[in-house]
Formats: sequence, structure tokens, C-alpha cells
Amino acid sequence: MKVIYSPAHAQHNPPNEIYDGMPTPYADKAERLEAIVKVLEQYDNFEFVRPKHFPLKHVHGVHQTQYVEFVKNRSNSLGKDKMDILYPSYFITDTYAPLVGKTYQAAILAVDVSLTGAQMLREGERQVYSLCRPPGHHAEYKSMGGYCYFNNAAIAANYLATHGRVAILDIDFHHGNGTQNVFYERSDVLYVSIHGDPRQVYPYGSGFEVERGQSTGLGYTINYPLPTKTTNGQYSKVLQQALTQISGFEPKFLIVSAGFDTFKNDPIGGFELTMPFYKSIGEKIDALSLPTLIIQEGGYNVSALGNLVYSFLQGFGH
Repeated sequence: MKVIYSPAHAQHNPPNEIYDGMPTPYADKAERLEAIVKVLEQYDNFEFVRPKHFPLKHVHGVHQTQYVEFVKNRSNSLGKDKMDILYPSYFITDTYAPLVGKTYQAAILAVDVSLTGAQMLREGERQVYSLCRPPGHHAEYKSMGGYCYFNNAAIAANYLATHGRVAILDIDFHHGNGTQNVFYERSDVLYVSIHGDPRQVYPYGSGFEVERGQSTGLGYTINYPLPTKTTNGQYSKVLQQALTQISGFEPKFLIVSAGFDTFKNDPIGGFELTMPFYKSIGEKIDALSLPTLIIQEGGYNVSALGNLVYSFLQGFGH
């Protein structure tokens, strides 16, 4: 499997987020991706590929131009001092997406990583893993939040949708409010999310079962909010139902927003999924036999993350 990756993601490295009003060490640290790379490099069946650069029009296809310019200009205005950090008062939905001096460059790089994978699917690759950081699924049309600045999965889906129907399966523990927001009135992209119940966990305001899309998009958003302490067995049943709905949509491409904060020992998750179970998740997704782009989202247990990803990717290509 080809793995799209650039070490330049580490340019984005805020020291803190603000949690419950207090500065707290930033959870989306660069070590997350390095832990994944360290594990995957041990195996011959992964080929690391550097991302290509794509025109900014692909970002503008999903995000407001004024918002993109704000991220660029404010990020570039910040100095090299690690403590030179900005929590905007506008264009932000929470205090978990601060801007630092290289945030824009890293966020654009993450988009390039996702689009490189999407282009490979168009060219005939069966499965590609885009190792994106910062993640993207909380980024909305004109707002950042939840460690996300530009919506990597949505931008890739918008790109692929010009060549056929696209299904997005979001398996991050936190609902992808941004991705849902982008496609809520569209019928060419199906968004299916399995996540922690927003009555209990972030992002709190979206991801309820009653959210099904609107206008021409009605019925093309499907949410499965699950309670904390959800087990392998409970999750497996819901996953199979979600995959049946994706199959019925008959997409040409599948994008998986792959978050590993569903792991039982994740510091900001809340499910009880075990490491070997991720291979089963991969196998079930692979059984759809669709060209599949896996895009990295969350997962914050750095010591376990590489092996979680490897377990998941083992389920593909059989």
C-alpha cells in the first residue's frame, strides 16, 4: 500500500490548547505521525511517497476564500517563537485549533497529502493511505476547530466527485461536523459517521441521528452516535449496517476518515475497542471492494498509535 507522507507536517507544533479555560499540552503533537511512520517502516508492504502540490482552487472548492486567506495571513504573521500563538476570535469554533507561525503551510501540506492519494485512486490504485496532519474533519466552510484547519477528507471527496459518486465513512471517535457541513445539501457524496454520542462528547452540537441532510442532500447524511464504553461487538454490528448503506449508494470511490481515538486507552476517546479489532474493521471495509482512500484523522495514544494503524491496514488488500 502506498503511504503519502511528508515530515514537514511537524512545522505545525503549538505548545498548548485551551481546555476548560486552562492552557493544556496540545494533543495533536507531531509525535503522533512519527509513531505511525516508525511502525510502518518496519514492513515491506508499505511504500512511502511524497505528496504532490495542488492548486489552491481545491481548497476554495470547500472553504470560504476569506477564511483561507485569514489562516494564511495570520499564521504567516506569527513569529518563530514557539510561544507566539493565536486563538482567533473569529473563524474558530473552539479553543483546540490555535495558529502558530507554520500552521498554514502544514495545513496546505495536509491537503496536498490527501489530494495526492485521491489522484492515485483516479489513476487506478485500489487503496492509498494519506498520512495527514493536521487532521481535517472538524474544519467547516469558514471555521477551524478540533485541531483542524482545512478539511482534507472533504477536499479529496470534492475532487473525486467530479469523476463519480463518493462515500465518506468517518470512524473517528468525534463526529466530523465539518465534513457533514460541507456535504449536507449534496446527493453526490454520502457521509456516514460512527462516533461518540454528542450529548456526552465533543463536538456536542452535531452528529445526532436526526441530522440526515437537507434539500437535495436529504438522506445522504447518516449518523450513528454510540454511547461511551461501546465494545468491539456493539461497534461491529453498527459498522456492518453502515457498510451496507454505503454499498447501496453504489459509490465509485470510498474515503475513510480514520481516527484511532476509538481505542480503549485513548486519552480523549471513550470507546472500549481493542487493538486486534482494528484489523476486523479494515477487513469489513475492504470487503466493499471499492477504491479506498484512507485519510488520517485523530488518535492520541502515541505509544499505541503506530500499532493501531498497522492492525487496521492489515485488514486491507486480501
